[in-house]
Formats: sequence, structure tokens, C-alpha cells
Amino acid sequence: MIFVTKPAEMLNAKRKGKRFELRIARLWEKHHGGEVKRSSTVNKELDNEGVDLIGTDPFLIQCKAVERNMDYAPILARMPADGIRVVIHKRNNQPPLVCMYLDDWLDLTECYLK
Repeated sequence: MIFVTKPAEMLNAKRKGKRFELRIARLWEKHHGGEVKRSSTVNKELDNEGVDLIGTDPFLIQCKAVERNMDYAPILARMPADGIRVVIHKRNNQPPLVCMYLDDWLDLTECYLK
């Protein structure tokens, strides 16, 4: 069986993704300060490498607002290796989850626990 996505559904998905990116950007600004922007409006190269937000150094953040299960490994692998790569995944009626490489998480916890 083949499912065809209607153009209106694709636009709604893009709007949902944009809203989620903006939500995460505002949360970052509230908690950490600075100015966070969507990469699609600032840096097309980073956007093409899977980084959604600019101004979150040293974190490279990809935001996903989709219901399906995600394979995070290829998303993280596609992102530049010069930062801490993070995927933030939001499903309907559930809190967002953060996925990152274990080594990066261990580095973060080591700094925090010192």
C-alpha cells in the first residue's frame, strides 16, 4: 500500500516543525540568554547539515516534531563534528526528548558533577 502525502499535509508539517524550532529557541534564550535563530534563515550550509538553531554554542541542535519513531544515529552523524550534537524530538501530548552521543553526555555530566 502506498500513502501519498497531500501538499496541505506537507505545509502543516513544515509549520509544525518551524513552531517547534522557535519554541526551543525561545526556551534556550530564556534559560541561557543570547540570541537564537533558525538556521534556515541565517546559514544555509548548517541547515543543509541538519543543524536547526544558530546561537546555541557549543551545541548543534536538530529539532524534530514528528510522531514516528526516529533513528537518531544518521541525524547525529550528518551534523558537523565540531560541537555537541543534539536531537530534540517532540511527539504530540508528550514532553520533548533529547538524544545525543553517550561520550558527549558523559563529558557534560563530568563538568556538571565537578
